[in-house]
Amino acid sequence: MFEAKDVRKIAALSSLELTDEEVGKFAEQFTVILKYFEKLKEIDVVDLADRDDQLQVSGRDDICADSGVSPDQFSPYLDRKFFKVPRVIEQN
Repeated sequence: MFEAKDVRKIAALSSLELTDEEVGKFAEQFTVILKYFEKLKEIDVVDLADRDDQLQVSGRDDICADSGVSPDQFSPYLDRKFFKVPRVIEQN
C-alpha cells in the first residue's frame, strides 16, 4: 500500500532526513497500520448504544502562559510573528 515515494513525501513535510533503509522500514510499518484501520471498518457498530452519556472528560483549565521559548526556535522561517511553512495541500 505505502510506497517509498509516499514515505519520502511525509518525511519531507516533517523535515526528516531518512536513509533508504529507513524509508523501506517505514513503508512496511505504515502499510501494517493502514491494514489495522481496514479491520476497524469491518466492525459492526449499528447495534451499539450511544455512549455519549457515559463520557466523562476531566480536563484542566486552558491557561495562556509564557513558555520561555523564543518563536524562532520552532521554525527557521519566521516572518514577524508568523511561521512560514511549506505548502502541503496541492491545488488543481
